[in-house]
Amino acid sequence: MIRFVLLLVFMGMLQPLLAGPEVPETFQNRPLQVAVYDAPPFGLVYPDSTFGGLMVELWETIAEDLYLEYEYVITDMDGLLSGLQNGQYDVGLGAISITPKRERLVDFSQAVNPSGTGIAVAADSLQNSFRSYWKPILISLFELIGFLLLVLLLSGTIVWWVERKYNETHPSERNIQGLSDGLWWSAVTMTTVGYGDKVPNSRIGKILGIVWIFTSIILLSLFTANASAIMTAGRIESQITSEDHLRRARVGASAKSSGEEFLIREHITYQSFDSVEEAIEAMLKGEIDCVVSNVPVLKYLNNTTYYKELAIAPQLLLKNNMGIALPDDSPLREAIDQVLLQRITEPRWQKAVYKYLGSD
Repeated sequence: MIRFVLLLVFMGMLQPLLAGPEVPETFQNRPLQVAVYDAPPFGLVYPDSTFGGLMVELWETIAEDLYLEYEYVITDMDGLLSGLQNGQYDVGLGAISITPKRERLVDFSQAVNPSGTGIAVAADSLQNSFRSYWKPILISLFELIGFLLLVLLLSGTIVWWVERKYNETHPSERNIQGLSDGLWWSAVTMTTVGYGDKVPNSRIGKILGIVWIFTSIILLSLFTANASAIMTAGRIESQITSEDHLRRARVGASAKSSGEEFLIREHITYQSFDSVEEAIEAMLKGEIDCVVSNVPVLKYLNNTTYYKELAIAPQLLLKNNMGIALPDDSPLREAIDQVLLQRITEPRWQKAVYKYLGSD
């Protein structure tokens, strides 16, 4: 009898540990209002009015574990955030990056998927690399080379003219006997090759040789530095990959997006669009130079809608995370977090990430 009582006590102590997360009774008697922000691949509304996407699939797994009933409602980002604030919605799903501005308005679950804000340009603008990249570089380099050749011609002519009289009285195969020899000597001296087959032999010629040696070193150093600067400048002008480049470009972003928040915070001039798709279409038409948006969204659209028409910069402007949006102090948060943290470690979640976002 005593053993049976002890067993009952032990089972009573163990039960809270074995039980799953508790859901407040308020949400057990009515369906939750779940707002979905239609932003592939995190929130998707299909033509038949069904719902999908990475965050929607995750939510359905959580709701199943917690035995929650819910109804989906389609909305935009403004409507989602305001609806969570005024109690119209209980949960918000979609491409909702956790940003400081949004954190002040609503609450979030644990971070789910690493994300970031980045830049997309039209792939055609990079494919036409000769006109936009190599042509200005080559023109500048040819100008530098032309100047170098002019100085080389001047040096070769002077040393040949100085050596003429000396050659008449001291004939030798090593003498600089014509303009071609003068140019040859100037070139091999400038490049520090110094064959020694043709050299100035007069006193004035040797002095000029010393001057030319040091002048050549300075000229080559200047040439290398300028050539490097031209290459770097050309690269910067032909690619928009950082915050500084955005300040010189025509930038587009979708309204109320993490991209728009970044541009406002950094005081970068931009054009606002109703959706990221509208911004991309404007870019492909040449109306703007680039689009700033959530990188996974850009990659998904590039793979499914625009078929590699976009080139996405590898550098992130800002790292952030996705989350499930909730009203402030939502009693659901603790229960959702407990299930969420378990589910995102399972193979099912990894398969869903690969399905929507691919290997990268």
